[in-house]
Amino acid sequence: MTIRPCLIVAGIVAAVTALAGCTAQSSGSPKPGDTTTSTGSDPATTPTSVEPTGERPSEIILDGKDPCALIPQSDWPQLGIERQGSPSEDPTFKSPQCYFSGVGQVTVVVTEGVEAWDGRTQSVDITEADPIEGYPTITMWNKIDERSCYAAVDVADGQNLMTTAAPDPSNPEEPEACDLAYRMAISAISTLIAS
Repeated sequence: MTIRPCLIVAGIVAAVTALAGCTAQSSGSPKPGDTTTSTGSDPATTPTSVEPTGERPSEIILDGKDPCALIPQSDWPQLGIERQGSPSEDPTFKSPQCYFSGVGQVTVVVTEGVEAWDGRTQSVDITEADPIEGYPTITMWNKIDERSCYAAVDVADGQNLMTTAAPDPSNPEEPEACDLAYRMAISAISTLIAS
């Protein structure tokens, strides 16, 4: 049986085309937490330090601060907040927190700094985020419930502002959890600086 040269060329072209298709990269669907606001590098390949890098512009002491007053009502619509939050004490940090129903919470952690997350890395994926108003910031995707994300802002020695976001995953209109936690932290830090 004689194989014609044009069939050989066609076979080679088809094989090369198929191989090229196998090497094309697809952006795919990122897992929650991959869209964290970060310093611009890929959080999956960049080693992250628990303690964010950079100097604080000044200290913001959180003692006596009301977490329910840190997100102004003018920011509620963009964060999905519909009504005033409920104050309580965070049982882990023994610090004041405010829960905003269906969105998340703001905690003024007065008992430890962001470096304390070093002992909790088994339960969170930590990514260094862009500083907020110059204050070093990290975001932490919860690996246990895979629904919530935290943002922690290094405001003072032994203290940090922490926001937690757990948006409704069935609502496609709601932002990704780490993005929401970061935006809540921006709002709260802006309020602290202005006060």
